[in-house]
Amino acid sequence: MKKNLIIMAAAMLTACHTQQTATADYDLRPENKQPTLVRPAWPNYDLQNDRSFAAFSNVQVAPENEGKRFHLQEESGEITYGSYTVYRCKDATYVAFDWYVPKEQDWWFFCWKEGAAIIDADTGDRYMIRRLEHFPLNQCFWIYGQGGETIRIVCVYPPLPQKVKRIQFFEPSTESRRWMDGNGSRTMPCPLAKLRPEYKPFRHHSGQGRVIY
Repeated sequence: MKKNLIIMAAAMLTACHTQQTATADYDLRPENKQPTLVRPAWPNYDLQNDRSFAAFSNVQVAPENEGKRFHLQEESGEITYGSYTVYRCKDATYVAFDWYVPKEQDWWFFCWKEGAAIIDADTGDRYMIRRLEHFPLNQCFWIYGQGGETIRIVCVYPPLPQKVKRIQFFEPSTESRRWMDGNGSRTMPCPLAKLRPEYKPFRHHSGQGRVIY
C-alpha cells in the first residue's frame, strides 16, 4: 500500500509539472520582415559624418490592430519617444520599438548600443541586449522613404523568467553628435503586463504550430 501511494504521488507531481509546462505563458514573436539595404555603412564609419551611415528602406511597419502601444516615462521625467511592446517568448524576449516617422521626413536615423538592457525593477537583474534584428548595433543607420509610416524595429534580449513582473529599459551613454546628445537613460518601472501584446498569449496546448526563423 505504501509503495502504491509513493507511485501515485510521483505521478501527480509529474502531471502537475507537465500541466505547468503545457500552459507556459508565452507570446508569439513579432513579425519582422527583412528590410532593403539601400547602401552599406562606409568601412571608415564615423559618427560625426552621417553620410557614412548605412541606409535601409522597406522596414517592417507596425500593425495597427496589435494592441497596446505604451509610452514610458524616464527617470528624468521625460516621456520616451516611440512606444514599446514586449513579447515574452521561450527562446528570447523581443521588444518591438515603434516610431512614427513624420510625413515631411524622408530620412531618419537611429542608433542602439551594446550595454542596453531590460532591468528587473524588483531585483536589479539586467538582461543585456543580444542584437537588433536586421540592423547594426553600435552604429547609426538611416531609415529612408517611409515618412508618414509607423516603423517597427525589433530588439532581442535574453528570455525573462516568469517571476519578472516589473521592468525598466536602460540605454547607456554614448558619444554625442548633432541631434543626438548621447546621454544614457533609464525608464521608470512599469508592469510587464502593460507592455505585452493584447492578444491571448501563446500556450503550448492551444494546437498552434511553431513560428520558425
